[in-house]
Amino acid sequence: MSDAIIYPSIDLFLYDLKEGLGQDANQIEQNRRRFWQKIYGDLDENSFEETYRKLSSTHTLDSGIIPLLETRRRDFPDPFDGYYEPLQLNDTYALHVDYSGKLDANGQDNDDPQLLHNKPFYHLKQDLIQRLSQQTGTIGQTWLLWGQLTTPKTDTEIEEIAQDCYTQILSNYNWNRDIIGKGQLNGATLFELWYRPPNPGLSPADFWTKYRQESYHLLIWLFPHDSSPNAMRTQVQATYYDWLRLFQYRHKIVWSYYQSQANKTSLKEKHKKIQRAIQNIEQMTEQFEKNRIRLGHLQQMMKDNLINLSNYAKDLNYLQNQSRTLTINLENYHYRLQSIQKKYRGSNLTVLEEFSSELYAQKYQRQVASDCEIFQPGLTLLENLNSTLQGIINVEQTKSDRALNNTIALAGIVLGISGLTATAISVQQPQPKSYTDVSFLSSPIFIWSLGLSAPFLIALLYRLIAHLWRR
Repeated sequence: MSDAIIYPSIDLFLYDLKEGLGQDANQIEQNRRRFWQKIYGDLDENSFEETYRKLSSTHTLDSGIIPLLETRRRDFPDPFDGYYEPLQLNDTYALHVDYSGKLDANGQDNDDPQLLHNKPFYHLKQDLIQRLSQQTGTIGQTWLLWGQLTTPKTDTEIEEIAQDCYTQILSNYNWNRDIIGKGQLNGATLFELWYRPPNPGLSPADFWTKYRQESYHLLIWLFPHDSSPNAMRTQVQATYYDWLRLFQYRHKIVWSYYQSQANKTSLKEKHKKIQRAIQNIEQMTEQFEKNRIRLGHLQQMMKDNLINLSNYAKDLNYLQNQSRTLTINLENYHYRLQSIQKKYRGSNLTVLEEFSSELYAQKYQRQVASDCEIFQPGLTLLENLNSTLQGIINVEQTKSDRALNNTIALAGIVLGISGLTATAISVQQPQPKSYTDVSFLSSPIFIWSLGLSAPFLIALLYRLIAHLWRR
C-alpha cells in the first residue's frame, strides 16, 4: 500500500525588491504593481489604488514586519483552504502563501490521509502557480512542504517519503544532487534541498533570469504519526515569521551575489577600455615630440575618458554596495538562525547552517570582496589618465597660443609692408583711369614690396595651416 500524508500543505515565501539602489519613482511604482499583481491578478486601476491605501499601515508585527492589508491576509475563495499574506520587510516585499487544498464537506480542515501516489503536493503546487499568474519572486522564493505521517517510520523510510514529496515539486529531480541535509524541529524531521539550474554559457544577467525562474529552495517538514493535526498546524504557524526573516536573508545573499557578477562583467568591459586608452597615450609620445597631436583630438579623448570614469565609478560603487549587502545579510542570517535554535530548544538545525558555510554564502562573500579589490585600481588608472591628458592638453594649448601670437605678429608685418607699398604707389603713380586699370602691377615699388613680403606671407600661411591642423 502506498504511503499517505495527513493534511499535506505548502507554504510559499516569495520575495520581491521594493526599492533598488538608484531606482526612481517610476521604477519603484512598477515594483509595487508587479508585487501586487501576484495577489490580485485581475486588479483594475480603481481597486488597485483603493488597495494601495492599505499599505500605509503603521502597526508592525514581529521584527518590524509590516502587514500590507488591514485584514492581514486575503483568504482563498471557498472551498479552498489557503490565503495570501503580503508583507513589507524594509526594502523588500514578502508574500507568504499558505495552501492545503480543499476543505472537507463540513468546511473544516481536511485531515483525511492522502495517498502520496496521487501526488497531493504536485497538485497543490500547480494550483498555487496558477494563482500567482506564473510569476516568481524577483529576489527569490522558498517552498515549505509539510504534513503528518500516518504510521511509525524509520529514518530511512522517512527519507524515502521526503524524496517522494520532492519529486512532486521538481521535474528535473535528483535527490543526491540537491540535498543539503536533514535535521529536527519541534520533534519533526526537516530536510533542506536546493536545486540550481546549470549555466550553459549565459551572461550573469541572463543566468539570473534563468535561475529565478528555474531554481528551487525547498524544505520538507514531516511530523510523526503520534502528533495531532491541530498540534502540527499550531507548531507550523508559530514558525512563519521566523522562516520569513531567515529566508529573506538567504535570498538576499544569493541575489546580491548574482547582481555583483553581472556588475563584474560590466566592469571587465570598461577595464578593457582603460587598457586601450593607456595604449593610445603611449602611442602619443612620439607624436607629441614631433608636434603631430591635434588639440581637438586630445579634447575628445578627454571627454570620452571623463565619461568612462563616471561609468566605471558608478559600477564600482554598485559592486561595493552588493558586497556590503551580502555581508550584512550573512550576519543577519547567522543571528536569526541562532535565535530560532534558542527558541525551539531540543531541535537540531545544523542543516540550515550549511548555507552560511564556506561552501555557499561565505564563498560568495569572499568572491565579491575580492572583485572589489581587483577593480578598485582601475578607478585610479582612469583618474591618472585624466590627469595625463589634461597635462598634454595644457602643453598643446600653450604651444598653440604661442604659435597664434607669432602668426599675428607675422600678419602685422605683412600688413605693414602692404600699407607702405600702397602709400608709395599712391604717391608716385598717377591716378588710375578706371577700376580696370592695373598698371601699378608693373611698378618697381610694387615688385619690391611683393618680394619683401613674400617670405612673411609664406610663413603666415604655414602657421595658419599648422594652427588649424593642431585644433
